[in-house]
Formats: sequence, structure tokens, C-alpha cells
Amino acid sequence: MAFRILANHAHVFPPSVNPDGTIDRLLRLMDACEIEQAVCFAPFSNQLQGTGIHHNRWLADAISGNDRLFGFGTLDLTRNDVKAQARQLADLGLRGIKMHPNVQEFDILCPAAIEAYAAAQELNLFVTFHSGVHHYRIAHYEVLKFDEVAYQFPNLHFSLEHVGGYAFFNEALAVITNNIPFPPIPGRGPRVFGGLTSIFTPNFVRMWYMPPERLLELIAQAGAERLIFGLDFPYNLEDHTRTALQRLKSVGMSEDQLRLILGSNLRSVLSIP
Repeated sequence: MAFRILANHAHVFPPSVNPDGTIDRLLRLMDACEIEQAVCFAPFSNQLQGTGIHHNRWLADAISGNDRLFGFGTLDLTRNDVKAQARQLADLGLRGIKMHPNVQEFDILCPAAIEAYAAAQELNLFVTFHSGVHHYRIAHYEVLKFDEVAYQFPNLHFSLEHVGGYAFFNEALAVITNNIPFPPIPGRGPRVFGGLTSIFTPNFVRMWYMPPERLLELIAQAGAERLIFGLDFPYNLEDHTRTALQRLKSVGMSEDQLRLILGSNLRSVLSIP
């Protein structure tokens, strides 16, 4: 089986900031793992503090003209111009926003985050969230809060990366399945997705690991059309990426289901031909 893989979730950095997380290094991984295209994330603004580099502008310039890479920007929620940041991000040609409640230390339902979701919905920007344990106040990133995001912003498309992790898998599954229209609405595609990122390796970041029986249950309840494969580069490199792809291909899915997860879903929601 051959697939034109489009993977989500690659963190990239200027060489001066992280020489192991550069765009060139990402492209080498993609070549080694037969991945055609990827969505890469701009650094968070605090990761570039003192460098004089603007996170979103740097990413837009760095991937300009490269038809293998698509960019998601990041927002600084400590500033009072969240909507303007989102508009600038869209004007740069970036297609979505990476938001990490844990690393960025915000409450999923705080006013600045709500402003960001409203802007993303208005600008048709896909939002990729971290979901699951990541060493911050659980009260601020309770996974069930994402259902309220979906409720308040019915035209917002977003993914829950790591699908809640090991500890909050059930909550993430509840959010995804709760937002499957019943009865189905003709012409309305999925809008809340599970991000299959860093879930395949039991001996590496075990708190996000998804055992095979959970993966099969996720496919059975959410459907392959609501799942998106992710890399988590540079924290996962070639060995982990190959393991992830092999796990996906060995659990007994059909070729059509694999094709959805490995690229078709993401191409559809991002309007990539």
C-alpha cells in the first residue's frame, strides 16, 4: 500500500535556537520515512525571546515556496491584541494555530483564549491543541473543556493532539464523539479531530501512550474520518516515526481508513488539493 502522507504536528525552529529542530532536519526525516508533506508549527514567542526573530514571520518566510510544508502560527495570549495576531498570521499565509494550554500556561476557557477561538473561526484557521498531562495545573486544561469550545464556536475546526493522553483518553473521546452530529447533517464534515501524535511508543513519553485496544476503540467510535496522524518532530525522530506508521498499518484498518488518517482528512480540512 502506498500513501501520499501528509502529517501534522512538526515543531520547527531557526538553527540558532534549536539546531536539531530545523526545517532541513524535518525534511530529512520526511524523506527517510516516505512522508510527502507536513504541517509545521512556529515556535512560541517566548522560545525566541531575545533573538529579535518574529516567530510567525520567520516560519512563513522559511517555508515560502516549499510545496511540501504548510505552516501553523502561534499566539501570545499575554498580549491584548490576540485578534490582530491571528489576522497577521492568516495574512502571512499560515493555515492554522498551534495552542498549548500547558506550555503557554493558559486556561482553555480564559478570555484571551476565547478571543483566539473567535478569530480562528472567523478567519477559517484550524486549531491544533495539546491535550493531556504536561506538567501544568490540570484545572486549566481539563480535557472536557474542549467540548465547551466546540459548543461556543460551532464552525471552528480543531484537533486534540495525543487524544487526551493516557490519563484523559476517555474525556477526549467523549469530546470527539459528542460533536458528531446526530442525526448526520448532509454536507457537514468532521470538525473535532483526534491527533494521533506521540501515542505509539510505550517506552517514550508513556503518559501519552495509547494501547492497541484503545486505538481500535477510538477508530470504532470516532471513525477514521476524525483522526489525523502527527509527528511531534523533533521530539520524535526516524525510529519513533517508523514505529508509529507501522503500528497504524498493523492494527487491521482498511486501506481507505489508513488513507484518511495519513493525509486525506488533513488535506480536506485545510483545503489542500
